[in-house]
Amino acid sequence: MLVQPFTGNLKALMDSNGEGTIYRHCYSTPDIEAAYDELIDAGVQPENENGKPLSRDNLQSPSGTRIIWLPKRFGHFSIELLEEKELEAFIKDAFAEEPAQIF
Repeated sequence: MLVQPFTGNLKALMDSNGEGTIYRHCYSTPDIEAAYDELIDAGVQPENENGKPLSRDNLQSPSGTRIIWLPKRFGHFSIELLEEKELEAFIKDAFAEEPAQIF
């Protein structure tokens, strides 16, 4: 899915780096807690949306979705892991066709 931010830090990033800038990859996992454990076992500390260390008991993002961000290694580029059922629900809602309204 491609996103075009209208305001905020991501808009500033797009304005400075140009059209087509990729700033995030999102992946899904069926079990966010298992993914968290695997990252910790591999020596990777998952983060929250602000780049702060994330504890296993605090995987809820401000939106209510369970998300893990990987530490940024390439400037502004980020990778996020979302719980599969949350991502599927978002996609279903985002692309739902609304029934035609008859006036």
